[in-house]
Amino acid sequence: MTTPIHEKEFPSDEQVKLPRPFILRRLHSILGLWLVIYLFEHLLVNSQMALYFQDEGSGFIRMVNSIHALPYLKVIEIVFLGLPFLIHGAWGVWYALSGKSNSRKTDGTKPALPQYKRNKAYTWQRITSWILLVGILAHVVQMRFVEYPTKIQDGDKSFYFIQLQSDPGLARVAKNLNVQLSTEDGQVIAKAPSMGAAFFLIVRQVFTSPMMVVLYSIFVVVATYHAFNGLWTLMITWGITLTRRSQKTMRKITTTLMAVVMFLGLMSAWGTYWTNVILK
Repeated sequence: MTTPIHEKEFPSDEQVKLPRPFILRRLHSILGLWLVIYLFEHLLVNSQMALYFQDEGSGFIRMVNSIHALPYLKVIEIVFLGLPFLIHGAWGVWYALSGKSNSRKTDGTKPALPQYKRNKAYTWQRITSWILLVGILAHVVQMRFVEYPTKIQDGDKSFYFIQLQSDPGLARVAKNLNVQLSTEDGQVIAKAPSMGAAFFLIVRQVFTSPMMVVLYSIFVVVATYHAFNGLWTLMITWGITLTRRSQKTMRKITTTLMAVVMFLGLMSAWGTYWTNVILK
């Protein structure tokens, strides 16, 4: 008795397993996409700092308060921010260590193709990953641990306490934000009625320093380049832009988005800095 043709087994019927590097690359890229979205949201909120003369900080404060009103915020921060950053960053370091750049001239013992722009973009993607690693760690430590407001519950009301350095415009801004200032051992203590108001004063103080403004500007340029150059390569990785024409179009789109988000980040730093200068 012969076996029907539809019951016969062929070598091609064996289950095909996706290579582990294939899966990891795509997971790394999709986490990068999530972080691009977060970068846009983060810099959009920060950009509201520059609109103080228009709304006296109400836009920034309202957006920050909305974020901190989310239920299970700490869980959200760990699962949707901490872990994606950690995983994407760890793999990024591995790729940076194992990857080989060919965008620089060599003595002939190693491949060198500096005439191609994408080779240079690959090199800059690796360089910016190292800068971001240091910058993000410093930013998280400063804003999440060192400068983070202390919440005190007084009956049915909550107040947020922070330490600040005195400057000529602080009293005026604090008054507009309904923040109470006091001095203890030469240190200014601010009692803010909301988390948004507390963070407004923290960010404002950071951007009273020209050095911090310059460092933050470098960080913004590096972050936006890394994010949107990565978005361009993600489109290829996931098979969305495979033709030369589609890749060229996507390059224009990602460059435009990069310019917009970069502007938001730079506006938050320089707009706040010049506001501080004017209000002295």
